[in-house]
Amino acid sequence: MAKARTSPRARGRLRFRASRDLPLYLLLLPGFVVLLVFCYIPMYGVIIAFQNYSPFKGILNSEWTGFANFVFFLTNPAFFKVFRNTLIISSYFIIFAFPAPIILALCLNEIGNMAFKRVTQTISYLPYFVSWVVVASLAINILSPESGLVNLFLHSVFGVEPIYFLGDSSYFRGVLTVSAIWKDIGIRSVYYLATLATVDPQLYEAAEIDGANIFMKTWYVSIPSLRHIAIILLLLQIGNVLNVSFEQVFLLSTPLVMDVGDVISTYTYRMGIAQAQFSKTTAVGLTQSVINFALIFSANRLSRKLAGWSMW
Repeated sequence: MAKARTSPRARGRLRFRASRDLPLYLLLLPGFVVLLVFCYIPMYGVIIAFQNYSPFKGILNSEWTGFANFVFFLTNPAFFKVFRNTLIISSYFIIFAFPAPIILALCLNEIGNMAFKRVTQTISYLPYFVSWVVVASLAINILSPESGLVNLFLHSVFGVEPIYFLGDSSYFRGVLTVSAIWKDIGIRSVYYLATLATVDPQLYEAAEIDGANIFMKTWYVSIPSLRHIAIILLLLQIGNVLNVSFEQVFLLSTPLVMDVGDVISTYTYRMGIAQAQFSKTTAVGLTQSVINFALIFSANRLSRKLAGWSMW
């Protein structure tokens, strides 16, 4: 069967589009190179998960062990503890931290004083540009049981005895959630504010004509306009449900809260760096990636079924 040949006119259109879009391809090139070098080429190292890897022998000469590394951590009670902690902390982030920037964006959208709105936005953005080292230092000082502002306030107003928030298992996950909200709420609200800026003002005018107050306009106009971007960001967060920030947990945790604060990232750090068990930690990371992919794929299908819209 003869192959279909491209007509000269089609080839001409293809060359024209390629020359027209060349600047866009050049802008895309650095990002593609970074993605290739740091995300795809290192995937070759996944082989280590199926080996008893030795840095002296290298990847090609290390002993193959099959699924022994996976069996090791899947039958290790310590892994199930950190797996449970990771899921619980991620659930806190989804339940409390995910809606926070939406609420902030909706509030800022209703502010009429532009100067006050800009100042508020700028203040909310600043924590994002502060490293977790600085944030952890601030949290440790603010929550100190001796001279922390929170304990001084609770003692002076309610007469509560000093609480060691970073040393009490019942408070630690809440501290992680609040600190994550404080650090990321401003920058994450940008996505929603940009979406709200594209809403047709005539929709708000029509709602006012129909007698809608500020809360009704928010409920029937603003929130529905955020549906698509909210679904995208929620799916991305579900896809990273096992990737709790290592820096945050590592810097804020103490030995007293390891039973509720030890997560997969800190577990792999101890095994991979401190104990040099490279193969086992690679197996943990590979399993983590597979679970994350399954979660985002399932959430995407569920979104398509319930909301009628998905990422793909």
